[in-house]
Amino acid sequence: MVKLTNRTKTLLLQGASALGNFTEGFGYIEENLTPAEANALQPFCKWLDETIGGASAYNIDTLYAAYTNPTNIEYTWMAAEIAEKIRSIRMLTNRC
Repeated sequence: MVKLTNRTKTLLLQGASALGNFTEGFGYIEENLTPAEANALQPFCKWLDETIGGASAYNIDTLYAAYTNPTNIEYTWMAAEIAEKIRSIRMLTNRC
């Protein structure tokens, strides 16, 4: 997969929304994916949860670009920035 299709993005986001994270959400949507999509997306979902802390409709394309192009400094920097924003938001919400 070079880019995420709108269908694939919708499935990933629905799965994560339904089950709370992308790794578990993948199991929820896996039957709607082709074997090639599933093979590409399962490790991406794990990476989103473990490395980034999640994703949204607004940043999933950027994060997929960073995941599939790990030597691209610009994408890597953008992914790190998103991960930091997510950590900051979680810290703020845990204080309340």
